Amino acid sequence: MNEPAVFNETKTMDLKVVHNQDGSLKTHREFHNLYGLMMGEATYSGMKKGLKGKRPFLLTRAGFAGVQRYSAVWTGDNRSFWEHLQMSIPMVLNLGLSGVTFSGTDVGGFAHDASGELLARWTQAGAFTPYFRNHSVIGSVRQEPWSFGEKYEKIIKKYIELRYLWLPQLYKLFAEASMKGTPVMRPLFFEYPDDTNTYQISDQFMLGENVIVAPVMQPGANQRAVYLPEGSWIDYWSDKVWEGGTYHLIQAELDILPIFIKHGSVIVLGEPKLTSEKKDKRIQLHIYFKENEKAVYHFYDDDGISFDYEAGRYILAEFDISQSGENQININVNKKGSYKPNWSEIEFVIHGKSEKWNILINGKPFLAEKKSNQKVIFTL
Repeated sequence: MNEPAVFNETKTMDLKVVHNQDGSLKTHREFHNLYGLMMGEATYSGMKKGLKGKRPFLLTRAGFAGVQRYSAVWTGDNRSFWEHLQMSIPMVLNLGLSGVTFSGTDVGGFAHDASGELLARWTQAGAFTPYFRNHSVIGSVRQEPWSFGEKYEKIIKKYIELRYLWLPQLYKLFAEASMKGTPVMRPLFFEYPDDTNTYQISDQFMLGENVIVAPVMQPGANQRAVYLPEGSWIDYWSDKVWEGGTYHLIQAELDILPIFIKHGSVIVLGEPKLTSEKKDKRIQLHIYFKENEKAVYHFYDDDGISFDYEAGRYILAEFDISQSGENQININVNKKGSYKPNWSEIEFVIHGKSEKWNILINGKPFLAEKKSNQKVIFTL
């Protein structure tokens, strides 16, 4: 809480306190925001030295431009109100646009009392924010996943597991953010700047360039309007195709978070696991294939712990996917980097085609399972 938080009537350092900024004296009124940044920098540097090669993790609720180099950010003491769930989306989107991509809110609300429905819906939204945690003040109603009965526990557990399932995709987006500055969680206008319909949308967001998440954030609601930009979009749960460029009324019972994948794109998923199980045994490449179009996907991974990636110990795999002939898909895999991940198998899951495809991976034919979503196992 390095605003700094001082528990007196001002809640922070007296504004007349004087700081010595490299010989230039500044009052705390001038220095307040910079204090959080410099405390983050000092803490990160000290932890990096003390951790002997492991990556530090810091969390702050104060800072200045550049704090993203040292710390994740949470949005502070919110309340267990539906309005604060609704506010959480534009707050995290704005932080991302400002360069602070590793950010999130107190899921369920920090102060006041959550309900089972509010916690379930907030967990759904929070599972796809860059920073994801349930956090509440002492004295409020307890809001662990099991606190409101089996009905809500089952739903909340489903989305905690979904978070772990999506970690490889999130990690790839974080790697891109560190190299390019692009936010993990993006407003729709970030990817569709020519679509004026996206300019005022603050109740849905994109994860990367090809996934739209549209949380339900009204009590008692089991449907919501979702705007899908140009192109066509695939329902994550049902594989139903929705046309873009318009609004759709989407059914979303309490256990459903509307998620849509851009037709013609690829996402990578892992496996549901316990927190202590840090690595996947197999990853899944989900191909939402569009006939007669090419798809390119760049997948990134490293050990997640050290700075060895700076010396080339990472894996960057490029997947080029194309169609040749009426029923043949070609997948060419090129990789670089010296990191050997715990997983060795890639499961290709091809969506949106009921008939049989012939699948060639690096020119070698593979037999797919005879299912609507065809699966092929490939050893990297």
